[in-house]
Amino acid sequence: MEALIIAAGRGSRLNHRFSPKPLVPIFGLCLIERIILRAKLAGITKFKIVVGYKSDRIMKKIGSGDRYGVHVDYIFNPEWEKGNGVSVYKSKAFLKENFILLMSDHLFDDSILRKLQQVEPESDCCILCVDRRLNSDHFNIDDVTKVWVENNKVKEISKGLDRFNAIDTGIFLCSPVIFNALEESISKGKYSLSAANQILSNRGKLKTYDIGDNFWIDVDDRETLQKARKILLKQLKKPTDGPISKILNRKISVMISSKLSRLNINPNHLTLISFFLAVLSGLFFFLGGYPKIVIGGVLAQLSSILDGCDGEIARLKFKQSKFGGYLDRVLDRYADSLIILGMTFACFRTIEASWVLLVGFFALTGSFMISYTAIQYDELLISKAFINKSSVRIGRDSRLFIVFIGAVLNQLFITLIVLSIVSNVECIRRLFVLRHEYKLS
Repeated sequence: MEALIIAAGRGSRLNHRFSPKPLVPIFGLCLIERIILRAKLAGITKFKIVVGYKSDRIMKKIGSGDRYGVHVDYIFNPEWEKGNGVSVYKSKAFLKENFILLMSDHLFDDSILRKLQQVEPESDCCILCVDRRLNSDHFNIDDVTKVWVENNKVKEISKGLDRFNAIDTGIFLCSPVIFNALEESISKGKYSLSAANQILSNRGKLKTYDIGDNFWIDVDDRETLQKARKILLKQLKKPTDGPISKILNRKISVMISSKLSRLNINPNHLTLISFFLAVLSGLFFFLGGYPKIVIGGVLAQLSSILDGCDGEIARLKFKQSKFGGYLDRVLDRYADSLIILGMTFACFRTIEASWVLLVGFFALTGSFMISYTAIQYDELLISKAFINKSSVRIGRDSRLFIVFIGAVLNQLFITLIVLSIVSNVECIRRLFVLRHEYKLS
C-alpha cells in the first residue's frame, strides 16, 4: 500500500531556521524522515509527498528515497496556502487505489499502520485513526481536531466541537472516495481536510479505528516538539531492563545518546567503544594494585553504561540491524570473560590458591549461562506480561555494577564469590520459571 504525506504548508508556529516544518530535527532526523522510516517499519515502501512551501528544501533533503530504502515521488501544490484539503486533492490523478494518508508533522507508532493495513475498508469508505484518551498530556486540547464517534462512525469532526469523545490523529486509510468529498468541499470554498471528512461523515462513509495505547503526537509548536523529544527518549527504556539499568545506567546512557544522535555515528562504533573499555577494565584488573583495580571497576561500569547507547542510537535513528544485535551479544561475552579473568588473575596472585581459579571458573560460567538464558527468559517475561511482578531481573548491568562496587571496596575475591552465587542461582531460577511456563503451555 502506498502512503501520501502532506508536507506543503508553512507551519508558522514552528517556523525557524529549520523551516519548513517537516525539516525540523529531532535527535538527528527531521520530522518527515521519522515519518517515512516509521512507515517503512510497517511495510510501506512507496510514498507520494505533496510539497508547496519551500518545496525545494524538502525534495533536496529526501531525494528519491533511496537512502531510506524506499521510493518517493513528489506532487507540487501551488495553492498550498489554501489548506491541507487542497494538498490531498492534488494527488487525485496519482492515486487510484486505497492509500495511507499521513501528516508530515505527526509522529506515531508503526504498530498503528501495521494494524490499519489489515483492515478491509468498504470501497466507498475511509477510515480515520482516533485517540479516545481525552485526558492525555501529549496534545493540547485547544489545537487538535475533535471527533464525535457513534458506532465506530464519525458523526462530527472539527477543531471547534464542544461535544467530542475522540481525537483525530491525522492518520487515515483512504479510498478514492475522499477525492469526491474534497472536490465538493473545495467548490464550496472550504479547503481543509476536516471539511471533506465532515461530508464523508454526513454520508456515513467515515469510519474510525481506535489506536488504543499506541503513541502519536502532533508536533505543532515548540511545546509539543519538546514533548515529542521526551516521549522518544522515554521509549528507549526496555521492559527487560535490570534494576541497575532502571535506577542508574539508562538515565545516563539516554542523556549521552540524546547528544550523540546529532552526530553521524554508527551504533556499531559505540559497541566497539564499550568493548574497548571492557578490555581496558580487564587489563587494569590484571595489573593489580588498588589504584588500578579501582580504575578497572570504573571502566567496567562505564562500559556497562555505554553498552546501552548503541541500542538507543539504533532505535532513535532507525539503524537497527540483526548484525548489530549479534555483534553486541558476542562482544559482551568476550568483555565479560576478560573482566572476570583479570579479576581472577589478580586474586590468584594475592591468595596463591588453586581454589581461587575454581571460583573464577564458576563466576565465568554463571556469566555465560545467564546471558545464554536471557533471550528466551526475556521473551517469556514480555509475552506473559509478568515482568513487573518479577522482583529482580539479574542481568549484565547488575553483574558489572557488582564488579564496580567490589573494585572500589578492594574485595575482588568476595566479588567473584558473589558473582558465582548470584549468576548461577539466577540461571537455576530461570530454569524453574521456564519449566513451569512451558508446562502450562
